[in-house]
Amino acid sequence: MAAQRFSFLTLTAAIVSGLGLWLYVSLTRTYEDDVVVPFTVISPPNQALLSTVPANLTVRVRASGLQLLNVRYFTKSVACTLDLRRLRPTGPSTFLAEQPDLLRSIVSATPLRMLSVAPGQLSLTTGDLAVKLVPLRIVHVISCRPGFVVTAAPSSDQHLVEVRGTRSIVERLQEWHTQLLSLEDVHESITIDLPVHDSLVSLVNVAPSTVRVHVEVQQSADVTIADVPLTLATSTGSAAIHLSQKYLRVRVRGGVESVAGLTAKDFRAEITERPSSGYARPHVIAPTNVEVLGTEPAFVRVRSRE
Repeated sequence: MAAQRFSFLTLTAAIVSGLGLWLYVSLTRTYEDDVVVPFTVISPPNQALLSTVPANLTVRVRASGLQLLNVRYFTKSVACTLDLRRLRPTGPSTFLAEQPDLLRSIVSATPLRMLSVAPGQLSLTTGDLAVKLVPLRIVHVISCRPGFVVTAAPSSDQHLVEVRGTRSIVERLQEWHTQLLSLEDVHESITIDLPVHDSLVSLVNVAPSTVRVHVEVQQSADVTIADVPLTLATSTGSAAIHLSQKYLRVRVRGGVESVAGLTAKDFRAEITERPSSGYARPHVIAPTNVEVLGTEPAFVRVRSRE
């Protein structure tokens, strides 16, 4: 029995040692591989980049297995930043970046031998720089836990952002928006740092690049507001029309704190049409932070005065 246990332990130790040796040899061996690195272009002073450039470059490198593993999955410390001020213009505001220029612009915290880069040549054009302040729009999809509700649109500490870029693009911009804020099962108010959109990163620079967004969430409550006045929307011949109701009860849903102080003065109910059937559904104008569920009665009789 002892001999069998000894044989099993010996076999296990041999397998582990073999795997360790194989892993060591594999990680210390030299390989060639492609690494995708982020690409940024720095324009000359008071100039903006007009050309569209790729967000990433593919670099062929030679390194040990351990170094490649580190670059791909851990540090990701390789980047290419092309400074046009270091290139000689090929024409008025025109630059040609060839493979040696791109390879010299690659910086890596891990020692790698850069062999080639794709694309291997870029033609770049710059133009006049323009600066503009535009409103910031928060793009969001928020789902609350049952029994909770978002009481107001998400708000940001920055209502305006500064965009810098070529004049032909910047002058057409009327607003800028954030990256998508997607939240699920929200059951309390939350404040989060949200990046702004970066789809034109090579053509437009936006500041700040991150904004702080606040989402107000409360427990939901349904309340009924009595004695909301019902009026007829101004139209030709409205003086000859009679409504069967002068007041309505309006059912709304909102945050507990939001609906607590609501009164009939916060609402307006109107009949905006004269239906052939003689009955119309009231249109309720309510505060933006509550949802109108319905009215009592749901329909009002509309008839001509005799």
